[in-house]
Amino acid sequence: MSTLDTEGMLIDDKISLKRYPSIEHGNLNSVTAVVVHQTDAPSAQSTFNAYDSGGNGAHFLIGKNGRIYQTASTNKRCYHVGRLIKSKCLTLDKNSCDSVEMAKILAKSWSNQIKALDAHERQKSYPDRYPVNSDALGIEIVGKHINDTQYEAVTPAQNESLQWLLAQMYEHFSLTKTDVYRHPDVSYKNPGEAKGASW
Repeated sequence: MSTLDTEGMLIDDKISLKRYPSIEHGNLNSVTAVVVHQTDAPSAQSTFNAYDSGGNGAHFLIGKNGRIYQTASTNKRCYHVGRLIKSKCLTLDKNSCDSVEMAKILAKSWSNQIKALDAHERQKSYPDRYPVNSDALGIEIVGKHINDTQYEAVTPAQNESLQWLLAQMYEHFSLTKTDVYRHPDVSYKNPGEAKGASW
């Protein structure tokens, strides 16, 4: 079992520590979920180059060979979920939505609708809504986007590393498989992103 140090770094032989303070944006006070992404980059190095510039990023990166890198502290927030989250109740169980409020939102134009859904959802606490940057860790898997619906296949080595890493997350943050999400489930992304990821 890995250890989590006071700096929020996961210590284990399977993890290379390669922290980029440039992608850390304030404190992450609680971890309630994990969001799995793909990088749209051909290699781990391409992602590191982007992280040097700051801005968006995730806490962990899994290379095509399965190598795991920790790129941000688990104590720090990263911008990885996206600006707008989807409605969890609409996606999973429409009957659980506030029907009066939802009817008003769904009557809006698409661009206004997704903004209103996001604002509505952010009033809720997890797990009644999808995870957001302020309560979720992000794991990036190296893989290029191919077209509007597909990404490169996740390699067996990447899936093996993902499963091991998630097992550490379950242990350190008292999470379960139900707290792990693919990026397109949570926000408006290419539906093929992380499709081949398994846990």
